[in-house]
Amino acid sequence: MTDPKLDLMIDRPAESVPEMVVRRIRDAIAAGLLPPGRQLTERELVELTGVSRTSVREAMRHLQTLGLVEPSPSRGVRVARLGSAEVREIYEVRDALEPAAAELFVLRATDEEVAALVAKVQPHASGDERLQAIYEFDGLLLAGARNSLLKSMLEPLHTRIHALRSLSVTIPGRLESSMQEYLELAEAIAARSPERASEASHRHVRAAAKAALKAVENLERENPES
Repeated sequence: MTDPKLDLMIDRPAESVPEMVVRRIRDAIAAGLLPPGRQLTERELVELTGVSRTSVREAMRHLQTLGLVEPSPSRGVRVARLGSAEVREIYEVRDALEPAAAELFVLRATDEEVAALVAKVQPHASGDERLQAIYEFDGLLLAGARNSLLKSMLEPLHTRIHALRSLSVTIPGRLESSMQEYLELAEAIAARSPERASEASHRHVRAAAKAALKAVENLERENPES
């Protein structure tokens, strides 16, 4: 019989070390702190994160599968530089899937989940706060849609889209327009209208695609691929 006084249980962290490295780098890319084309050497990442080379290598492999980093022509890896064709493909898929998630959320989410989602739309928040709220909004939407296959398809896509947002918001007025689009989507969801939610999602994704393509085209003109 186990002695109740002998407690040797080890608390397991919610994330492994490589997973934490992935999250930190992913967030830095999404925030624009690591811009497209930024070189990432193993030595620098070990110094910045304070973890082992093994953990950094595992994290880099996962980030490559997410499409956030790519092999560098010189050494190591770099933050992925998405071209116009890739961005167009990303948003075509998003336009096919995200309205379905919005519709399912309306049909399946609890009243508490709807309230939590609507609360994320804060038009008067600062730019950084708005971007974080959008990130959380997308996560709540997928959770409330309760479709594991749809979630598995959209989550990696959202990771790449969040990285693009730091470029999209350089287009004058885009952040304000985006928040208005999210407000319209939230209102449709609060009204429990799957049709309105799907239509609002389509409008938002198409406007976002237009801004992202313009931002990437500007970047390609300013910094031609080496």
